[in-house]
Amino acid sequence: MAAIEDALPFSAASVVVDVLQQHGSRSRSLDFDARRAEEAAIRRCEAAAWLRKLIGVVAAKDLPAEPSEEEFRLGLRSGIILCNALNKVQAGAVQKVVESSSDAVLVPDGAALSAFQYFENVRNFLVAVIWSREGNLRGW
Repeated sequence: MAAIEDALPFSAASVVVDVLQQHGSRSRSLDFDARRAEEAAIRRCEAAAWLRKLIGVVAAKDLPAEPSEEEFRLGLRSGIILCNALNKVQAGAVQKVVESSSDAVLVPDGAALSAFQYFENVRNFLVAVIWSREGNLRGW
């Protein structure tokens, strides 16, 4: 066996070490990715729970208690939950919230408002956040 190893430009031990290092690092990166995904899911669920508690389960009907990433995005995209949450934290911060009408027709991806209404709510939310932040910086 020693004669074979002497004839080869590498040792069997170095091959085993290389294979273990490669598989070990792949396993660590998979563990890291899984841990990051789990932490993101926990943060998403905590955020959903906080929003549902803050504005009420009925107002947050579009946001499941334990949402997937897609459900979280769909629940917040209209801006209604964001605007209502900000108004609970700081009364009157968002002066106009475009609510969906009860007779709105749902499209397959869950949208009840037009893109313009989504834009208006998200814009009103962002303006209120920026205005509030600037006001707080001036001692408001």
